Amino acid sequence: MFICVCAFFVVPLHEIWFFENTIRFMKKIYLFLLLLLPLSVCAQEKIMLIADPHVLASSLVEEGAAFDSMMQKQRKMIDMSEVAFCALVDTALQYKPALVLIPGDLTKDGEMESHDVVIAQINKLIAAGINVLAIPGNHDIGGKAYAYRGAEAVAVETLADSDWESTYNMIYSQVLAKDPASHSYVAEPLRGVTVLGIDALHNDGEGYLSEESLTWILAQADAAKEKGNMVLAMCHWQVLEHVDDGGVIAESSARLQSADSVRDALMAHGVRMLLTGHVHINSISTFRDTTALTNDSIIEVSTGSPITYPCPYRWLTLSEDRSSVAISTAELATLPGYDNLTDYSRLWMKEHITVLLPTLFVRLYDKTEAVMIKKVEEVLASVPMGTMLISMFKQTLPQTDEAKYALVDKHFSSTIIDLYLLHSAANEPQHAEADSLAQAMYAGIDAMIHELTDAVLKSYASMQAAMIAHVQNMNRPAIQSLVEDRTHWATPYSDQTDDLSGEWVINAALPYSNVENVTNMVTDGVVYDILGRRIADTTQHGIYIQNGKKFIK
Repeated sequence: MFICVCAFFVVPLHEIWFFENTIRFMKKIYLFLLLLLPLSVCAQEKIMLIADPHVLASSLVEEGAAFDSMMQKQRKMIDMSEVAFCALVDTALQYKPALVLIPGDLTKDGEMESHDVVIAQINKLIAAGINVLAIPGNHDIGGKAYAYRGAEAVAVETLADSDWESTYNMIYSQVLAKDPASHSYVAEPLRGVTVLGIDALHNDGEGYLSEESLTWILAQADAAKEKGNMVLAMCHWQVLEHVDDGGVIAESSARLQSADSVRDALMAHGVRMLLTGHVHINSISTFRDTTALTNDSIIEVSTGSPITYPCPYRWLTLSEDRSSVAISTAELATLPGYDNLTDYSRLWMKEHITVLLPTLFVRLYDKTEAVMIKKVEEVLASVPMGTMLISMFKQTLPQTDEAKYALVDKHFSSTIIDLYLLHSAANEPQHAEADSLAQAMYAGIDAMIHELTDAVLKSYASMQAAMIAHVQNMNRPAIQSLVEDRTHWATPYSDQTDDLSGEWVINAALPYSNVENVTNMVTDGVVYDILGRRIADTTQHGIYIQNGKKFIK
């Protein structure tokens, strides 16, 4: 930069010694400063991404049996949620990102007092010149919420759906447009960057986008691409798969309803990056449409919660020309009273992830049982006494959810808990235990089917072996997808994306990148900035290009 400055001024420096040339010299200074302006506007800027803070206001907590009982049912470290969120805000105040994004679940369960805490922290960021955008998650609006007063849990006021936008008016006051059918919006918080805030909260707490809202969102994406902007879409629920057959190993409600259709629509309208949360997992997944002539792709960056192991948040660095995003992942390493938050949070998850296991285990068993019954009926239907054997087999199977859970727990409990920890740590193949956990899952399938079938089918060894192989193959995509961190395992869509860091081009190459090639522009009357992007608003000071010529505002 010093050399550039010298080169600009060294020749005409003598002019300032002559009064008649002073004005000319000052004009050169002014022009030089204007030339620097686009560089400052479009320099690399950082975005801080905080997902699922789940803040529970400390004013709602009095230690006692009620709070202790609630905490025992949480894989989230709710007791430190307010402190953790405030610590992240302090981090933002220290490093001064241009923008903070929060893709939902700002509060534990929508408590008004918890929203008040979040809003106070957001206002601190805004006062420091840091913009903030957020969308609601399934824990932010309505529902049941409580204050914990010693031995008693007392119901408290929650944020109504109709009050979301007025409560977060510091966000909605800056949007360019808002979807009439939801809380979705479009904003341009940074020059050359469009954020699509996608509200997918349905009244049943699941992720759902109506056709009306999706149409509106796609129109906004089209408008942003027409301007040449980088588009970042933000949604609470996942849209892409991060583990094959996620309903077996992971949470079945992680993705939007009709997620594949939404994915394809966004991709077709030029959206290349989605920022999500919800499942408290650090995972980046890429989907490539290898069947289309366009070979389009879309990347989803799912970010874990700062109060769930390993307590992460992310940094997004935007390229100067707004064509690419570099992502890095950081962790809350310490909090007051916790010198090693990573180890503590891992231990907490290992001890409390069990709250998710009953539903998961029953779902896993039911899927396996259906396959076994079908196989037994196919093989035994034509053998002597086959009908009686089929009936006996069905009678030996677990008849209640409690019995199903106990069976799966016996053969898989520790393995699945360790798989959750592996998945939470991200970049699963880099961990030594990944392959051994996969083998433990297959061994568990073998042992469970033997226990279920030996009493009736031991004499049909070949059928038993075929059944075991069939069930293992049925679960292989989910198991291998997780331990290999590879979605669409063994298909043409197979993808393995680094979950923690990388740089991705998400915006098409700009047609005109600098002043030197402006003469090649068509004389269409459209105004462009110095980087060749279409500009609708030329009221700001700067250098613009129109009909192949520069002009200064």
